[in-house]
Amino acid sequence: MKTKNQTIIFSTGVHLQSEECIINGRRQWRWVAVGFEDDSFLGGRAVNPAEYANKKEKLIEKFKD
Repeated sequence: MKTKNQTIIFSTGVHLQSEECIINGRRQWRWVAVGFEDDSFLGGRAVNPAEYANKKEKLIEKFKD
């Protein structure tokens, strides 16, 4: 799938989109997660990752036991 010079691929469990960015003053392309499928884990516990958030702490929702 392509959108405005962007390519989106699917890797096991995650949809990745190509994004051009500037890192340390150098222009480069990076893969950015734009969607998740299946289970995700942090430290062996199931979590729900968000594609984006206004705060770093909101990128991962931990499930209650």
